[in-house]
Amino acid sequence: MSGVVLSNRAALLEGMRRSGFDALIAVTPTNVAYTSGLDLYTQTLIPDRLVMTLTHANGLSLLVIWGGERDKVERDAQISYASYYAEFGDSPIAALAAVIIQQGLQRGRIGIESRFFPLGAFQELTRLLPEASFADGEEVFTGARMIKTADEIALLQRVAWIVDRATQLAAGLARSDETERAFAQRIVANLLTLEQEEVTGLDGIVAAGPNAPVMHHLSSHRPIRRGEMLRYGAKCRVLGYWCIILRMAAMAEATPQQMDSYARFADIYHSTLEQLKPGVRACDVYATCLRHVERHGMRLISEKVGHGTGLAFREPPILQATDYRALQPDMVLAYDYLVLDQYGAPFHIEDRVLVTEKGPVLLSDVIDTRSLAILGQY
Repeated sequence: MSGVVLSNRAALLEGMRRSGFDALIAVTPTNVAYTSGLDLYTQTLIPDRLVMTLTHANGLSLLVIWGGERDKVERDAQISYASYYAEFGDSPIAALAAVIIQQGLQRGRIGIESRFFPLGAFQELTRLLPEASFADGEEVFTGARMIKTADEIALLQRVAWIVDRATQLAAGLARSDETERAFAQRIVANLLTLEQEEVTGLDGIVAAGPNAPVMHHLSSHRPIRRGEMLRYGAKCRVLGYWCIILRMAAMAEATPQQMDSYARFADIYHSTLEQLKPGVRACDVYATCLRHVERHGMRLISEKVGHGTGLAFREPPILQATDYRALQPDMVLAYDYLVLDQYGAPFHIEDRVLVTEKGPVLLSDVIDTRSLAILGQY
């Protein structure tokens, strides 16, 4: 993936200018990846081993990181300069303060991720830089990340297709009485075969029968019985970017009730998906979905019907009742919601959708979800 541009640096710098920041400090894995191009699973695994970036208003991007990651930094990072510290003995905050002073920002106005910056670390930083001023800069990061670059869109589209295709291939071999776990393992194996880049956070998702209503059930050793409804798909991160694709099916056979309820749900889902256009407010998408669900005699369980997605699994805008932001071109949305039919049966699928001036583009279009799939018919 060398040469790709997975951050909207122009939007980030413009956001800094509007907010009056001389620099931004990123401390979360999401924004460190966004400002450095470095996807580090160890940052989540060992959170006290701080990794931080300093983005200067002049466009420079500087990284402060444990020295043991030097090889990965030199291979993958897209930065101007890296400052390394020893894990035991050196203070990462002292290293950060030194970089800030080196850049002549010791009296600057600096944006931080105030919800996530460790309190002890922040106290040390303000002690080392008594003349600097600090303010919350999280909205600058999220504002830039909402609008995807062409390379981000290409990556998200490719990963959505691969997850959908891996799911389709695994479903073609599904049979009644196999376990959820066996089905899920096929999805995972297919995905790892199809995807060439590093994959993290990978799980197959298969939830059948009594497990189907459990929103975040992954898989178990429970057999999938004939006639049961199931949700199936996968979640993963590729180069730090999240994707979840979910589908529904009946195992071996479906009742008229299951067919009818799914048909109503699919009509709601696909007709409301068409409203994902520039200028439409997030809250209005939610309200429209709620009206359609109720008109079809079903009940909306989800408190949202989708959200932006990318390096963070859930990014603004959130398609819920109190988010008044308007959709914009080049947003990529996770579109999904759980409804119950009049019998209490759950229905839920999830897609990735690109917002464009010409209308929504379904990025996960391998499996046709307009009609209920029947698995295991062979």
